[in-house]
Amino acid sequence: MSETSHSFQLKNVSIGYQQKALIENISINLQSPCLVGLIGNNGCGKTTLLKTISGLQKELAGAIYYKDDEISNLNNKKRSKIITFGFAFNSGAFPISVFELVSMGRYPYLNNMATLHATDNQLIEEAIDTVGILHLIDKLITAISDGERQKAYIAKALAQQTPVLLLDEPTAFLDYTSKKNFFKTIMETTQKENKVTVISSHDIDFLIRNTDYLIMIQDDKKVEFDKTDSIVKSTYFSTHFNY
Repeated sequence: MSETSHSFQLKNVSIGYQQKALIENISINLQSPCLVGLIGNNGCGKTTLLKTISGLQKELAGAIYYKDDEISNLNNKKRSKIITFGFAFNSGAFPISVFELVSMGRYPYLNNMATLHATDNQLIEEAIDTVGILHLIDKLITAISDGERQKAYIAKALAQQTPVLLLDEPTAFLDYTSKKNFFKTIMETTQKENKVTVISSHDIDFLIRNTDYLIMIQDDKKVEFDKTDSIVKSTYFSTHFNY
């Protein structure tokens, strides 16, 4: 694991659409390695927050920094070498192989000819093996189960090899054992590769057992950020998440 800590900060960030704020004045400071859960009821803004952090959507106010770089000032290629945003698969997927899907995670590092080199191939295969579907590497993603396809999308995110990893409902379509294995894998990867990993999920029980911190978006749009143990003890958590 790298000894250098990666800092990732949100400073007074407001998020939303068309200048209409959904959540305002979010300030969070993360230092790698850390695994962070993002929780809140449906429609509270979890996905919007992840999209904004990733740079796919512009913040309405404030700024987001990786080390000393403001994310919104970086071009797509530079940003995609810092932040991975992985989300649940789209059911209307194209008939490409698992290998081809996961190889998309290497695109930020390829030349203009999009040529995969030996190192890229190795990282792709390692990511596929990590999620336990190496035997499906040549299968079309339209010919495998929803759970297997979700694992392929997780492998794509891992293959991108960025210091910041954002995952939106990564355990959707996974059975209990696969969810358990996913969290074990992501904990190990976060520590070994010195990442800041943020996971939005409705699998609250897994989050509270495996994360270092929780970001909790309340119904009144107030955002709480603290160590997982502290958030779990809060009145709002016990009232809304039945733990």
